[in-house]
Amino acid sequence: MFYRLLLVCLILPSLHTSAEELIATKSGMFDVGGYSLYLECYENDKPKLILEQGFGRSGSDGVWLNSINKLKDHYSICLYDRSGLGKSEKGPVPFTINDTANRLRALLASANINPPYYFAGGSYASYVVTAYNNLYPDEVSGAVFIAPPTLGYFYTMGTRWPQSFETDNEELKRYMEFEKTVLNPMFERVPENVDHMESYKQLSNSKGFDSKPIIVIRAKQTGESYDPAFVPDKIAKRMEVLEQGAEEYFKSLSTNVEIIYSESEKHHLHISDPDLVVAKIKTLAR
Repeated sequence: MFYRLLLVCLILPSLHTSAEELIATKSGMFDVGGYSLYLECYENDKPKLILEQGFGRSGSDGVWLNSINKLKDHYSICLYDRSGLGKSEKGPVPFTINDTANRLRALLASANINPPYYFAGGSYASYVVTAYNNLYPDEVSGAVFIAPPTLGYFYTMGTRWPQSFETDNEELKRYMEFEKTVLNPMFERVPENVDHMESYKQLSNSKGFDSKPIIVIRAKQTGESYDPAFVPDKIAKRMEVLEQGAEEYFKSLSTNVEIIYSESEKHHLHISDPDLVVAKIKTLAR
């Protein structure tokens, strides 16, 4: 299971799908304060649903189109590309998770997409939605988190390696160096220049979602260790403890939480198990 979040997000190619009968009611670039972000909407008189993306992924890559086709009778749907991704322009860097939430709010306001909103999205999307709810709780009605990381994933990845740690194992050395890239928001190959350490502090102060409906869809649990065998037990332990506490963390997000497990072991469940994802999103606004 190692590398399963960041590495998958870094290397997974865009998977283009098509839904010929699906026509956007609004699409284009909208100013968010000196630069523009791409937004695409399929609007109607239903509750508004914002589809957020995983780390390094863009809403314009097309993978949501078939699901949008199945959801458009239930929601007025928008999705977008975060700064520097897909069709969006790059804004100031580095930035934090709160900056990302504020940019999204500015984008929606610029496009006259008014709150309240339901949210759904995979992986890192849960951090963005949590930050948005923390800053603007009156604008969030509920959310579906698809294979979300628990709080502290990137923080633990970057900080569990002692400064004095040395090894002659080249594979272990590369693994450590890869994980520690999260400490440097300006790492040249990172798709988004996020300050993960400051973002962790911001998310740690989250107010929670009160009684708003939160649905967490998790990948099938395999029992496989997070880290490969060559990672020393003392270092691996921190991520193991974090993973073991994931379900309790998700239960603490709201007094109205549903946790469900997919039969798919893959990370991007909106791609590997779209029927389950669509079904749970449909129940969100009931």
